[in-house]
Amino acid sequence: MANDYFKDILPAPGSSNQPPAPKANDNTPVGSGQAQSKSSQGSVERSIRNISVSPRQRPRVGTSDMREVPAGMASTVDARQPQGSRRRPWIWVIAVVSVIVLAVLALFAFRSTTVTVIPRSHAVVLDQTSKFTAYPALGAAAGSLTYTVVANDIEDSAVVQSKGKERAEERASGTVEVFNEYSSASVRLIKNTRFATPNGLVFRVPASVVVPGKTGTKPGSAKITIFADQAGPEYNIGPVERFTLPGLKTSPAMYAKVYARSSASMTGGFVGDRPIVLPSALESARAEIRGRLESKARDGARALSSSTSAVFTYLMQIAYESLPFSTEAGGDVRIHERARVLVPVFPALELSQAVARVAGADAENASVMLVKIDKLAAKRSSSASSISLGKDPFDFSISGTAQIVWNVDAAALSSALAGRDNSAFQEIVNGFSSIQEARARIEPFWKSTFPSDASDINIELSPVQTDKQG
Repeated sequence: MANDYFKDILPAPGSSNQPPAPKANDNTPVGSGQAQSKSSQGSVERSIRNISVSPRQRPRVGTSDMREVPAGMASTVDARQPQGSRRRPWIWVIAVVSVIVLAVLALFAFRSTTVTVIPRSHAVVLDQTSKFTAYPALGAAAGSLTYTVVANDIEDSAVVQSKGKERAEERASGTVEVFNEYSSASVRLIKNTRFATPNGLVFRVPASVVVPGKTGTKPGSAKITIFADQAGPEYNIGPVERFTLPGLKTSPAMYAKVYARSSASMTGGFVGDRPIVLPSALESARAEIRGRLESKARDGARALSSSTSAVFTYLMQIAYESLPFSTEAGGDVRIHERARVLVPVFPALELSQAVARVAGADAENASVMLVKIDKLAAKRSSSASSISLGKDPFDFSISGTAQIVWNVDAAALSSALAGRDNSAFQEIVNGFSSIQEARARIEPFWKSTFPSDASDINIELSPVQTDKQG
């Protein structure tokens, strides 16, 4: 027969041996009460109603178990919750706030001290009366405006429709520069004077020419065009370092010191049948090609400008050279043109100082820089058209509006401020004539002195305001 477990636990209906509920102020230990009950009653039937639970051993009561806890114990559990569990949220709040405060303090503590500087500036307005002279860098006097030359060869071509064929014989030609190192007196070369290459090819001058005398140790010179003595492609030669003049052999000293040099090829020599090209079509195509070459030359010159170099595209020299024709598959003619480009390049610092002197910017012995140079235009004087760039000085003018900005020595400024009190800031800044305005932010914010290490002071240069003048 199966046991009735509920019968073993619960008292029988109507039983009178249920112990009375303990009073709230009863100080009698639970254990002693059970002992007395056992002594007085002997064996007592156990049930869920007469089991006493010690407060120290009371099991943790969850929400799902509340229905099993007697009503009298529920209030006791709530009243005896540990106070630490109620304080725990406040501890987390305090910790988070502390971390945020420390992070903010660290952010300011590790920021670098910064000095923001507005350099001194001066607006300049130049016109055609603003004259300058530039000298070749090699051998120029100290304090003068110097220049170097960047040379470049550019080629382009175009196809021109032909009008049949013709028999032609053409002599090659080209430009040479004749030098007179013989005497201070000029030398006159008559028509058809011969110019011989080292390998014996002879060219002639088509008209008489006068070569100026030397000045001191500098030889006199003149540029002329010479033509091959005979027709044929064998005279289409490259640059020649030295042409001799056979007609001067009777005077050995003169023969040795009057000579010529070419910097470009001789071209145009031809014998044979060639396509016929109308002169008007030829000139139109040649003009179009040279226009493209000039545009390419100006783009190349602009690319030479930098923070240390200044270039004016209208000061460059372009020498055009017509190269031999080539025949296309259909019988048309492709004409070829070459441009020899010489670009004078100025040191930016020297040009800036020269402009400052002409503009009266009170920048004597100061380090200044010319900005917005693209707003300026330069033009060579008429006498400079015949000079040899890279060898001779030349005069030019500049017009337009630009700005001169004084260069600030950031290293010197940070060294002067290192370890000094903030109250001395304005006095130190006033000692730098290149500074228009300055402001400082010392970090951390609670400090009143600049860092003792100059490398910890960051100097920032603000863009120059164009409406300010020094």
